[in-house]
Amino acid sequence: MRKTLILVTAAAMLAGTAISGSAVARDRSDRTELTAGQITDQAAARAAQMKADLRLTPEQETNWPAFETAVVDMWKKRTEARIAWRTAHARQQGSVDVLDEMRKDADQQIDQANARKKLADAAQPLYSSLDDRQKRRFSETLFSRDRDFRRDRHRRGY
Repeated sequence: MRKTLILVTAAAMLAGTAISGSAVARDRSDRTELTAGQITDQAAARAAQMKADLRLTPEQETNWPAFETAVVDMWKKRTEARIAWRTAHARQQGSVDVLDEMRKDADQQIDQANARKKLADAAQPLYSSLDDRQKRRFSETLFSRDRDFRRDRHRRGY
């Protein structure tokens, strides 16, 4: 009797996992992909929110355009890369070439590092002109977006 109960419970748990797993896969496949215009608009809106949060003085605003261009470009490229990765993996069938994936990942990390370096160079004049409160807010806003992106990426499995 006890063994039967354990087997029935285990079978029910496995069936529940299979059903919810296929629902998750269905949810992912039903997502609409962002267009290039939507990606750009989303990045520009995030930058505008960041600018509003900083409450820049007129003197500081002269340093904003170079930073804004670099940060919007970086956020846009990151989103496009995420969508491309998701699309490629959705189409993938059969076994995965681990070494090819490793090379692609390395190339993506190089691209991200170059974008960050470009962003740091563009941000330097703006950051130097900020007061301590603004510098703290700048860092919180910029790096919280990175943490959110990494958390979401890990949670979604890409």
